[in-house]
Amino acid sequence: MGRVTTIPSRAISFGRAVSLCTTLGLALFFLHCGSNNHAVPCLTCQIGPHYVFTANATGGPSTVSALTSDATTGAMASITGSPFGTGLGSVALATSPASGHLYVANRLSGDISAFTIDLNTGGLNAIAGSAFVAEPGVNSLAVEAGGRFLYAVSGNSANLWTFSIDASGALARITGTPTLITTQPGAASSSVVIDPTGHYLYAATGTSFGTTLFGFRLDSTTGALTPLGFAPVLYGVGNKSAFDLSGKVLLVTGANVFGTAGGVEVFTFNSSTGDLVLGLGSPVQVGDNPTGVAVDGTGKYVYVPNTSDATISAFSLDSASGALTAVSGSPFPSGGKGTINGPMGIAADTTGHFVFLCNASNDISVFSINSGSGALSAIAGSPFPDGGHAPVAIVFVP
Repeated sequence: MGRVTTIPSRAISFGRAVSLCTTLGLALFFLHCGSNNHAVPCLTCQIGPHYVFTANATGGPSTVSALTSDATTGAMASITGSPFGTGLGSVALATSPASGHLYVANRLSGDISAFTIDLNTGGLNAIAGSAFVAEPGVNSLAVEAGGRFLYAVSGNSANLWTFSIDASGALARITGTPTLITTQPGAASSSVVIDPTGHYLYAATGTSFGTTLFGFRLDSTTGALTPLGFAPVLYGVGNKSAFDLSGKVLLVTGANVFGTAGGVEVFTFNSSTGDLVLGLGSPVQVGDNPTGVAVDGTGKYVYVPNTSDATISAFSLDSASGALTAVSGSPFPSGGKGTINGPMGIAADTTGHFVFLCNASNDISVFSINSGSGALSAIAGSPFPDGGHAPVAIVFVP
């Protein structure tokens, strides 16, 4: 097995939704609105159907649910054929920014299911050769902006897997991988994330005593990773993380940051060097067991689902300083049904209109965003049936 040389620690840990623009029947998650053909996410080409997908962890085998989302109201409806079969223990999702493919991490069967997305219906078609072998515990996926490579990490090890993606969406493991992120005994990963330009990758890896965010420069031609010269250490135990669509900030959630309560850290991101600088006032307290984080499509607001509290912490974001300010009324009820209804995953649309949460009560809560304040209001009919069992991850595809 190849090995990534670890880097001296300075002083973080750790998932996401990407956008799909439909133009002349072609799916592009990041249009060439800026330099490098994918530097600026397209927020204006919302002309096609909107879809939401969830990874459902149980059901033997597990499944992925596919639903439409009304662009005006946010209301959801199940797509014909949903849910679609995956592997065992589906816990994470990633979409290809260049080709309209969906990938599902199956933790128990140790593989990755791959689908093409029917852009007219939202239906899923399994890609030949799926599922592709990784390792037990695989729990987070990321696809680079050009759609040429997929990266995966595991909750059972510090391995970092690299797969090439061919024109059909099939995966092939790159020779020499997986590589070892760190030699720390007992280390495992909670997530992997790539910045919107596709130049930098960050893997959150550590133990129950603490998590470190290992950064790498990404070669989009070969898929090779070169360690950066820093490795921030998080407060608490890292969980999930996400960039805002413009790539100005990286947000990271962690458990047990403020006693038993969780926290969220904001890092301002230097797209030229990959450097991360801890934002003003970070970390900021959220609820218990924060299991995700999302920034709305305008980059103004941050939302964190708290599973144990069944709430959503909401903040306004200053992307220049990284400062977070609590939105009036926060935290908001997450809105699931049943006695065990905590939110497990979160996604935001790219227009700044809606937030979607998948709940342990097998449904999806949808909230409209007040553009002036960031406050959340449940839309009519929310929550909507998911169609699967134990949805734990969610992505939005406009």
